[in-house]
Amino acid sequence: MTDSTASRPVPTADLPVEAVDAGADAPAVLCPRHDLVICEQCDAVHQRVPLQPGETAHCRRCRALLGRGHRVSLPGLLALAIGGLVCFVIGNLTPLVWISVRGSPDPVTLPEALWQTWEAGQPLGAMLAGATAMVFPFIVIALRLYLLWPMTRRRLPQGFMPAMRLLRFATRWSMVEVFMLGALVAVVRSAGLASVVPGPALFAYGVLTVLLTSSSAAGLHRLWQLGSEWQAEQQAGPAQPDPGEAAPR
Repeated sequence: MTDSTASRPVPTADLPVEAVDAGADAPAVLCPRHDLVICEQCDAVHQRVPLQPGETAHCRRCRALLGRGHRVSLPGLLALAIGGLVCFVIGNLTPLVWISVRGSPDPVTLPEALWQTWEAGQPLGAMLAGATAMVFPFIVIALRLYLLWPMTRRRLPQGFMPAMRLLRFATRWSMVEVFMLGALVAVVRSAGLASVVPGPALFAYGVLTVLLTSSSAAGLHRLWQLGSEWQAEQQAGPAQPDPGEAAPR
């Protein structure tokens, strides 16, 4: 997917302002411009131009990343989300590790590990681990499925804007890669105390880390652009026939 953002600055005075027909005291509102992109860091306005795969666009004011050119299409992003859901289910229903202390291996799933952490007197650590490794990743996957499933069929889902805002917030708190790093460190440190064998859940979370990182790298600019264009088409409605044209018989 090509994330069509570029770093060509646009003066604020060039933005069109349209007044509502409610008298001289009507507030001025900005017309939507699908050809512009605003930097999330410094609010600088830039012209949107297509980017080739591998290209990146940066803000000329603060050098923040505005967008990347990607080869992944909307169906490809949907496939990544479906694969992430499968890995998430495997990662929470199958053993994370097998721990053998006295010869008999005991499987430990992620929910069991979080519960044992809670019972050990560390509720804050259990809640943080559960939120960043389970709750927020599931919200990210569910929102991507909710948005991408109809958008691959050129339909705009209900509540598109709130869902996009929630997706942006949840993505920041989804820290599967941090959980994976902590799990690997724990497995290595526990090797001297007990026999620890990685389970399928650990490998599933490793694949989930790659899938979520690939989806996040594509950014949300393209989804915002398509949503804005389709909303404008829906508001414009179908073309009205010419009153002077004779109706077909």
